[in-house]
Formats: sequence, structure tokens, C-alpha cells
Amino acid sequence: MLKNIVLLSILMLSSCSTDRKVSDKVSIMLDVPVSPIKTYFKEHFDFESFIAIETTDSFLVSDIKKIVRSDDNILLLSGNRSVFLIDAHSGKLKVCIDKCGNGPGESKRIIDIAFNEELGQILLYNDFYKLLVFDLKGDFLSEVKVGEMYENVTCRRGEVLFYNKLNGYSCYPYMLKIYNLKNKTWRTVGDDIKIDFPIRSRGLQMVNSKRVWFNAPLDYKLYCFEDDTPAAHYQLDISMAKLSDDLIKKSISDPQTFFNEVSMGKIVYSLNSLRETENFLIFHSNQTGLFLFDKKENKLYVDEFLMDDIFYINSGDYYPHEGDDNSVMFLLTADRWINHPELMSGLPTEWRNKANALNIKEDDNPILFFFKEKNKLE
Repeated sequence: MLKNIVLLSILMLSSCSTDRKVSDKVSIMLDVPVSPIKTYFKEHFDFESFIAIETTDSFLVSDIKKIVRSDDNILLLSGNRSVFLIDAHSGKLKVCIDKCGNGPGESKRIIDIAFNEELGQILLYNDFYKLLVFDLKGDFLSEVKVGEMYENVTCRRGEVLFYNKLNGYSCYPYMLKIYNLKNKTWRTVGDDIKIDFPIRSRGLQMVNSKRVWFNAPLDYKLYCFEDDTPAAHYQLDISMAKLSDDLIKKSISDPQTFFNEVSMGKIVYSLNSLRETENFLIFHSNQTGLFLFDKKENKLYVDEFLMDDIFYINSGDYYPHEGDDNSVMFLLTADRWINHPELMSGLPTEWRNKANALNIKEDDNPILFFFKEKNKLE
């Protein structure tokens, strides 16, 4: 009962109104396990493949912000300046988009990217509040004026979804602005509810997999966009939700104190990076561990796994890629690869042979590891 009161208090503090249509949807309360386990992921997912991204003097990936996997292509946003189209089999670069400026097809900062599978187009959302459209050769095709700053974008069935309008320290995470690429029309769904909270943890607040899922700061519900409406399907009963009004204010006025208290108290203030596979929802919080929700059992697990036979991959390496491929992705740096060459026993023989033949160097580009759901008949 006390935990529910704490959660309710947090939600009230985060909103300037109690009339939140999106959050009024019926959601299932999920109990968070007190004790995490280290084997649940390995019991339900198998290694699928890895992609060693090509490294050349002119092709260096700084910091990965977004990855979209679609058939033979990997679309990657590096830092806030470069977008790469990569062959999903060889890891070789096919196209680079990094035109800096304020002219047609140019950006000073790229906020987010998306992939239009229906037309085979690369979409860039930039700091001029424009959506830029490119073909798969990297040629600029057109632009759409968005006019406002949003945190994330994605593309689904010919529509571009803009998530979480930003305005200084304030954000509007319960509202989606949607652009139809074919009809060239706009519409807005959800609620224009403001939250004053600037902190984000590593990961993404909106991810497009089997469906589009998103998570709002200071909220412990899992939201899904379907039937043209955002709906809260599940809510976590988190005992570590202890953000006081004073601590929320410190996220703006005194961020260092905020992070110190969050770290010492192991406080969860954000859920993020939710991907959906056939049988699971997988997501992070700002604390360690990986959440796995079994949709058939209606049961939540927390896994702090360590794959000591595959390059020490752990829950902190999880990064949500976009794409309906029933897989989960982890990022591995090249220096970890070369420092633990003996840790390949968990890979099938053909992949160990491929790994040995790659000659990865310490300062090479990252490696993407994919794991797929196990066949239930296995």
C-alpha cells in the first residue's frame, strides 16, 4: 500500500494536471522481483549473429545514438553529425550522410534518424526542426518543416512519429505528433501534459519493434502506441521509487546532488529502451539489470546476467535497436574484443572462425551482437 502511495505521489508531482487521458488506460500492475537472477536471458535467448562495423580512416563511429536494422541494412546515427548505412552481413559502409551547414539536405546537429521501409528512404530529423528525406544512395530528396523540438522519431507504416516535445527543462512525453509521408498531413495524439525534469539515462525513450513502445520520465508505466492511441498496458510496482519533490527540483538546480542521492539510494527515476519480441518485453531503468517481461506468464524478471563465455557481455551492454526481428542487441567495444580473445566458447564454431579472421584492432569501430528468442520446441 505504501509503495502505491509513493508511486501516486511521484506521478502527481510530475504533472501540472490530474486529467491525463493516456494514463487513465487500464494497466496491469507488475511486481518487481526483490532478488535478480543471472540466467533468465540465457535460458530464453540464443546467440544469433554479430556485425563488426568496418573501420577506415574516413569511417569512424564516435558514439552510437541510434541503430535501425532492416533486412540487409543497418542504419546508424553516430554522435550528432554522421549517419551511416551499413551492409548488415559484411559490416561494410554503403552510404555516409554528414553534410554540415544550413542548406538543402544539411544539418548542424542530427537529433534522430528513422528508416522508411515502404519506400526505402533514410529520414533525418535535425536541429533546424526539419525532417530530411534521402534515398539509399544518400541523395537528398526533400524536406518537411516540423517547427518544434522533439526527443525521438521513428517511422512505421509510412508515418513518422515524433515523440516528446521539448521546451527547456520541460517535456511533453504523453503526446505524439505524426506525419503521413504519403498524404503529407499532420495529426497529434495523446495528452499535452508537461513534466519539468531534464535528466535522461542511457538508452531510448521510444523504440519501434513489434509495436512502438515509449516511457515517460518519472513514470513507471509501459506505454504502447496502437489503434492510433497511446495506452499504458503495464505498470511497475517499484519499491525504489523515492523521488521527493525536493529531489526532483534538484534535477534542475543541482544535478550533481541529484545523481549522488540517486546513486546512494539506488533510486529508479526512469524506465527506457523497451523492445518487444514474440514473447517478451525487454527494457532498462537508470539502475543496473535488465527487465524481462514474459507476456504469456504475465510475470516480470530482473536479470543481472554476465556472459562470461562471450566477451563478458552484460546487461549494461544492452542497447535497443529498432526493427521487428525478434532479436535483442548488445554493443561491444573493440578493446574488449581484443582483450578477451579466449572468451568465444559461447559462439558457434562458424562464428568463432569468423571472429578469428577479422583481425579487430583496439581502436576499431564497435561490434554489434544480436540474440534471438529460442525456439519453444528446443
